[in-house]
Amino acid sequence: MRSSGNDFQDLCIAFGLMTLSWAWAENILASTIGVINKNAGPIKGYPEAPLSLKKKVSCLKVALRDISALQRLQNDGRVLAELFIELSLRRNEIVHGAAWQLHEGGFQSIGLAVHRGDYAVQNHRFNVSDAVRLESEISKLSNDATAFLFRVCRIFDTP
Repeated sequence: MRSSGNDFQDLCIAFGLMTLSWAWAENILASTIGVINKNAGPIKGYPEAPLSLKKKVSCLKVALRDISALQRLQNDGRVLAELFIELSLRRNEIVHGAAWQLHEGGFQSIGLAVHRGDYAVQNHRFNVSDAVRLESEISKLSNDATAFLFRVCRIFDTP
């Protein structure tokens, strides 16, 4: 992403791209689980399609562990699953907070989390370059998830 010279505008563009890339990646993860479930399911412990990212990742890990046809994809699938978790945590710190500019290129984000049954304020400082870099990593995750889906489809000879 090329800088526009306006840090807030650049941040908004990075957030938008991050949101679109994340949605694509998470939908590809769901599609992968759907292909597995259709061809080798039901996946143990998941009688219905999982909705949350945490449950999708868990479901994929169970499928990789329990479905023998997926054995050759176990390592790559686990790496992909862990990357989903790691990037989701970083993404959530930036995207799910109220952000404002502190200084040129620097931002503060404050979000709410639930900790021990009560709200807890989370502060996170970041730069536009952090958001741009994260968006790039999420785009790569999306590409990797798509490639993984194609590998799963080949195993089950699914178009």
